[in-house]
Amino acid sequence: MNQENNSFENLHPSQDDVQIQIEAEVSISAGTITSTTSSSILTTPKTARDKFFKDLQYETEKKDGVTSNFTRHARECHKQAFDIWVRELNESKSVSSTKSVNKITNHFEKTSRSSHSTYNANHPRQMELLMGVVKNLIIKLGLPLSIVERPAFIKFMETVDPKFVLTSRRTLTRTTIPLLYEKMHDQLKMFCSTATFLSLALDVWSDRRLRYFCVITAHAIINGTFKSYVLDFVPLWGSHNGSLLLQTYEEIVNRFGIKDKVIRLFTDSSSNNISAFKNLIIPGFEEYFINDDDNEITEEDSDTEVNDETHSDEYEYEYDDSKNISSTASNSTTTESTQDIMENSFRNLFDNNEVFRIPCFAHTIQLVVADGLKEAQSILLSLGKVSTIAKLSQTNTKFAEKLELMKVSIPRAIIIRWNSQFLMVERILAIPTLTLNEILIQLKYKHLCFNSHDLDVLNEFICLLSLIAEVTTKIQQENSPSISLIAPSILAIYSDLKKEKNNIHYTNVLCDALLSSLLSRFGGLLEQLQIDLNETGVDFKENKRFYNLYEDPVFLFTPFLDGMFKLDWITKSSLPDPAKEQICEKIKQLILDQSMVIKHANDKSVPVDAELIEELQQTSSEKKPVDQRKFIKEEIAHYLEDNDYDSMVLLRLTTSISYETLSKLATKYLCIPATSAAVERIFSQSGFIFRSHRARMSRKTLQQLTLLKCNSEN
Repeated sequence: MNQENNSFENLHPSQDDVQIQIEAEVSISAGTITSTTSSSILTTPKTARDKFFKDLQYETEKKDGVTSNFTRHARECHKQAFDIWVRELNESKSVSSTKSVNKITNHFEKTSRSSHSTYNANHPRQMELLMGVVKNLIIKLGLPLSIVERPAFIKFMETVDPKFVLTSRRTLTRTTIPLLYEKMHDQLKMFCSTATFLSLALDVWSDRRLRYFCVITAHAIINGTFKSYVLDFVPLWGSHNGSLLLQTYEEIVNRFGIKDKVIRLFTDSSSNNISAFKNLIIPGFEEYFINDDDNEITEEDSDTEVNDETHSDEYEYEYDDSKNISSTASNSTTTESTQDIMENSFRNLFDNNEVFRIPCFAHTIQLVVADGLKEAQSILLSLGKVSTIAKLSQTNTKFAEKLELMKVSIPRAIIIRWNSQFLMVERILAIPTLTLNEILIQLKYKHLCFNSHDLDVLNEFICLLSLIAEVTTKIQQENSPSISLIAPSILAIYSDLKKEKNNIHYTNVLCDALLSSLLSRFGGLLEQLQIDLNETGVDFKENKRFYNLYEDPVFLFTPFLDGMFKLDWITKSSLPDPAKEQICEKIKQLILDQSMVIKHANDKSVPVDAELIEELQQTSSEKKPVDQRKFIKEEIAHYLEDNDYDSMVLLRLTTSISYETLSKLATKYLCIPATSAAVERIFSQSGFIFRSHRARMSRKTLQQLTLLKCNSEN
């Protein structure tokens, strides 16, 4: 080290050297105190090392370390020089503090709050506001967790209540939300224990990061009210094959103790729904959906914000390697085979048992429409005009204004909902033809005017699909029986298509395609109604995926339990009179058998119908068979004579008293959903929570927020 520079050795090799150095420091310091400007004071070194060993700052391999030993040495052995430097440093700080710079941020400084001016963690008001933020803003509205750390929101909450203290995002993720989740889990267990019978719906969903989740919903009727909850939203690790799905199903069922309460399992693949619906476009409407960005969420419409999370809570979820079955399987093939895997797995699980799978009616009827629309090319020109006119009402200001003056609105069509496109055709045909053509000619769109041929074709199109469109909408209603709508709807659709087949002239191919698809998918149900499937002369091939599933007697006797139908859907149908009589007797017998099961079944289990009925028949043949069933027959007769045609007549507390057995039967079977609408709503909610700017959310957080949001709305 250069001897001319200040160094540790130069501090005390001799008394003379020390004296010279101290005097120099005193001289310099004195001059600094009396004559230097404030700018030189501000340059006072901040540490003893920088003051006495400035040469260290220029070493090529400088190593930061602890300098407390040197500082202590300077303070004890060279006290005078050290005190002078400390005095300079203090004066430097005082000068800098007196120089106040006028910054814009000074006008927005936070007001400090003392500890006694804020609520403690257990204060009722603190807990009320915190739960309000978590339940209403984060869970129900789906706002990001980071909102609690946003300055604007913190300022807003200070305005609401200055004593309220927001919790951190970390605390929300690791404490607050898990506690709410556990509380909700306990309430779900109470729901399962209260319900006498349950119907389950199972499906698989993947988020934008291709992470798969298995969702199970439970449906029941309690005290005459329809109840539906999400039991679990389970992350699936690895390939979601049949073994993993069955394992997940059994774990959830055993955890809630509902194995003996489940009467039907409703399964349907969301991936198949998407593939089925995405191409379900009425011919001629392809142009309508080109460059249609209205269905996209823009940055202004979505509450997109910067994802400033520096840490993901992904590690919070403990990975269970035992569930990683065939994790190396290709995700592309897994998605395509999900439906087949689930069908085979659950069919094997529930063979020879009352609990078995039923398909999604809405999905099946959509496939019927899709098959029919493939053969609608003959009416493409007329439908193309409708599509162009609908698009014109959204893009041409003058045309839109003229429609507004007429008080006519043409709804927007949604690409994944064929019935919304059908409604658009109906609305346009409802406009007086002469008036519409006159407007189109004025706007120089004469080629879009309807002629008599167009009107005939479109009216036939409406007649063929109107009943299917009505059923598609009605079947997805909530808080009312839906399983009871299936058989009456299929019988009505079949009879209507059969009738229209003899009256149409331009849409024969479309009608035959609809009939063929209807017979191939719902043939099992139509056979139960003693319908000759070959009477229409339409060729069809049994679709094993649906044909046998609709042979389930539950579709036949559940309309009887619905006060809106009873037996009228048979007696007022176009079926032959002998067939009507036989079907009505068959339905009464099914109701009678099911009633005996309800009466004699063990409270702790639901036995197999066939075995119990056989046992009851043997017992009744030995001991007064008439008396065993007399009260049920009388109840059925009284029910059929009742003029109350409300769907809930057997479920309302005021009217169900008169039907002790039938009300129990209605409670058991009318809770079965006919569609996967409830499950798909959960997927929509989960997709909203897991928006693009929240793509770092962990499986565990997504699971908890989804269940809390969906169950809080029920």
